[in-house]
Amino acid sequence: MVAIAMFMMIMGSIMACWKVVINGTETAQRAAAMAQRSRISMKTIEDALNNMEVSKENARFFSFVADTSEPKYASLSLSARLPRSFLGSDYFGDHVMRRVNFNVVKDQAGLLNLVMTQFPVLEVPTDRFPPKSIVLARDVNAFVLEFWSLKENDWVADFTVTNEVPAMIRITLGTGHAANDPSTPFEVIERVVVPATQAH
Repeated sequence: MVAIAMFMMIMGSIMACWKVVINGTETAQRAAAMAQRSRISMKTIEDALNNMEVSKENARFFSFVADTSEPKYASLSLSARLPRSFLGSDYFGDHVMRRVNFNVVKDQAGLLNLVMTQFPVLEVPTDRFPPKSIVLARDVNAFVLEFWSLKENDWVADFTVTNEVPAMIRITLGTGHAANDPSTPFEVIERVVVPATQAH
């Protein structure tokens, strides 16, 4: 009986340790997946900005619109000539000139996700042909845009001129939540993009 009791205690300890290992592995895998997804999201935003086109004469289709009225959750809309390697390009065939939007949207579970939608520039989306949406990053804690002001010689939160291109754009993407502070992102990526194009 003593031997059986000791055996059961040892097995209980082993199972408890094994559960801790499994939970730790799953947590690490989720964190790695979140980090990878955040990097892909940021690369997609950078690619869109580096390929955008802005037209002063045709601002209806070729405008740069950044809404930063919600400080932690900005939105971005632009037109770009996108390469085949751009995320979602297979869906559009030869339509390389597309309108691309980035918005933070709440899903059915109540989580905020960064969603990219795109559609051909000269085609109006309809219910029959809706824009293509892709969830880039899940559980978004922050999506912040800042713009370099030549006048202020500093970063500013607003860029309201739709027929011009900012000199530089700083993007901050925060995903997940720190265990000890739900308001703090678990993963934060920041990039500065110098757009290759100018308004014409």
